[in-house]
Amino acid sequence: MAKTGPSSFRVIIVGAGPVGLYLAHALSRAGVDYVVLEQHESVRRWQGAGVLLWPQTLRLLDQIGLYEKAEEIFTVSHTMTDLLTGNGRVIKSTPLWSMLGEQHTYPMAGLSRGQLIDLLYESLPGKETRVKNGAAVSGIETHEKGVKVDLKDGSTEEGSIVIGVDGVHSKTRQIMQQQLALTPPDAWPMTATYHGLYGFFHPFPGFESGTFYQSRSTRLVSQIMVGVDRGHFAVLRPVVPPRAESKRYTTEDRDRFAAEQASIMVAPGVSFGDVWAATAKDTAAMVDQEEGYCDRWYHERVVLAGDAVHKATSVTGLGVNTGIGSAAVLANELHRVLEADPDPSTAVLADAFARYQRIRTPEASRLHTMGREQIRGVTWATWLDWFWDRFVKPWISADRIVARLAGFVQRGQILDYVPFVDREVRVPWKHIPPAPA
Repeated sequence: MAKTGPSSFRVIIVGAGPVGLYLAHALSRAGVDYVVLEQHESVRRWQGAGVLLWPQTLRLLDQIGLYEKAEEIFTVSHTMTDLLTGNGRVIKSTPLWSMLGEQHTYPMAGLSRGQLIDLLYESLPGKETRVKNGAAVSGIETHEKGVKVDLKDGSTEEGSIVIGVDGVHSKTRQIMQQQLALTPPDAWPMTATYHGLYGFFHPFPGFESGTFYQSRSTRLVSQIMVGVDRGHFAVLRPVVPPRAESKRYTTEDRDRFAAEQASIMVAPGVSFGDVWAATAKDTAAMVDQEEGYCDRWYHERVVLAGDAVHKATSVTGLGVNTGIGSAAVLANELHRVLEADPDPSTAVLADAFARYQRIRTPEASRLHTMGREQIRGVTWATWLDWFWDRFVKPWISADRIVARLAGFVQRGQILDYVPFVDREVRVPWKHIPPAPA
């Protein structure tokens, strides 16, 4: 166990999603005081899309003792099946996810966002006092020795730094950019470029458990992740024209969208209408999907992580994984600073945040670019996208794809102050944790 950090240093985490809750675990392991502010009345929200946890993220969960608990709820994804929405014809099916999991010991694991939140929240030490629901941020003030966060209910929280992990519509980011740092507009501002429908359904004959189905056509893509007793779907199409402001969709909008897509094929012999009929409607929602990338991730004692700074559509399946990796790096930098000085100055903290951004920028920017290309590729945004997706990609071997992804996985982050014995892998990790004493 790492040396206990100073009780006077207090972190205010804004947002109790998967990234914020993982960060809380990481700070707890470092002995750093913190509080998590969640604007909703409950952390546990079951309406949400499915998530695919990659091996490097499962390794991070393993390091904090949560892998076995995660195994009880996730479904191992082994096959990637690509098909056409028009007729359901399979254009490619490979054991891609199995191959990747075998290389890195940890599988590709599918579960709902709600299940992941529940796993992280229920295992968080002192959650009853450290996580505050209904705590919506209205303002942030910084001074030489700390920060003050104003909440909409009139109360305040005092701390040393603010970490904004409050999603694509981050209030922390808005305050930091518009009121504190007065930064120029980002080169890639958060913009709603796609929208769609997601939800949970009960699997039925026609689906194979552990298979990830991706069906495509011009301006449309569906993704379905199927387990033994549950499945998750997402159907996306472009927003025309893209807009800076996110739109709130009604139940009527949701049902109309579902009816419009009822005839598309999402698996061999299975239409979206079949899936919608088996969907638990209270888990289904229609939302915008934004894309964007922030040029600056911090200002003085305020720093951002996850979707608050870099966002791609869900078609990549990498949002949560990238955010948790960033949270690990940020926790490492904070631990390093506090080990050297229990009361760091604003300048020292800003230097730590700058290192954090430098470490994460290569991967985050690459994934942002890849995400933009991937969603346009599978929705055939141009004739070249159509040609590549239909006639070139099916001939690219799974071995070649796995070899390309191996580098991304093996660069996965680790908490460098939490002792941990790594499992045996075929492809060695780049970042090695300290060995237990």
